[in-house]
Amino acid sequence: MNIVCATDGNYLPHCAAMLASLAASQTDAADIRIHIILNNVKAAEFQRAIPYIYELWPGLAVQNADLSTLNSFPVSGHITRAAYIRLLLPSLLPAGISRVLFIDSDAVVCDDLQALWSIDLAGKAMAAVPEHWMSCRDHGYNHGGYFNSGVMLIDLDRWRQSDLLNRGAVFAHEHPDRLRHWDQDVLNHVFENDWLALDDRWNACPHLFGLLPGFSLSPNDLTRSEQEAIANPAIVHFAGPGPVKPWNARCTHPLRHLYLAARSQSPWAHEPLLDTPPPKIKQLWDRTMFATKCQIRQLIGPK
Repeated sequence: MNIVCATDGNYLPHCAAMLASLAASQTDAADIRIHIILNNVKAAEFQRAIPYIYELWPGLAVQNADLSTLNSFPVSGHITRAAYIRLLLPSLLPAGISRVLFIDSDAVVCDDLQALWSIDLAGKAMAAVPEHWMSCRDHGYNHGGYFNSGVMLIDLDRWRQSDLLNRGAVFAHEHPDRLRHWDQDVLNHVFENDWLALDDRWNACPHLFGLLPGFSLSPNDLTRSEQEAIANPAIVHFAGPGPVKPWNARCTHPLRHLYLAARSQSPWAHEPLLDTPPPKIKQLWDRTMFATKCQIRQLIGPK
């Protein structure tokens, strides 16, 4: 089994946690080969993370991604061309590898993946879980459906034959209005009608846990696949904005403890979560200093 993940320096700690959860949940880890594709990772973070991941996965393969072939893809705001890194999988991975399972770094693995790995793709280029974000499903992909690219079982030979980069670049330039989710939109265009739908439990996203608007959790409105994903998720994907991420102190995801448990074994175990309020003594000190400065300004008066 070949499992691939891609990350920059910011997500490397979370990628390590995902790989720790993977190691803890597999019955035959010796049969798994991990491939990590890195971009923009500082030497200090590399030296902190990779030895730990090597302990988990001794057969680890690590490589840096050259993004020069992505120069024709548009970016804006805080988005960089690293957002398209999944489009490079056909060229980055060894030619002898014909099937891979891609897992996003903001996920945790809760169950053995052999059943997923063994799925017959029935001639399709890939398999993935249908996306439930309305902005995705109702934006030009009505005929072939729309998948979430956070977990993909990929026929890599089919991807290599698809002219993915060239077709993706043409689509991106001709339809910039449809690039709301960057490489995910490109992949949905190139592989429209060429993907197999997986059960939701293989990519259990936040809408199943009441964290995103516009999705009913009433048992009468849920499919059997969605009910199974809620009761027995195999891969939990923390896809979404800041507070949805389990490393954010404001996260209310009911399964964030799975991420925290995996992180607790990593080199980042004792680092504070994002948006963690300062200690009460620090808050008291800050308020006291602010009040003191205000009093001094009142005594001095306007200049």
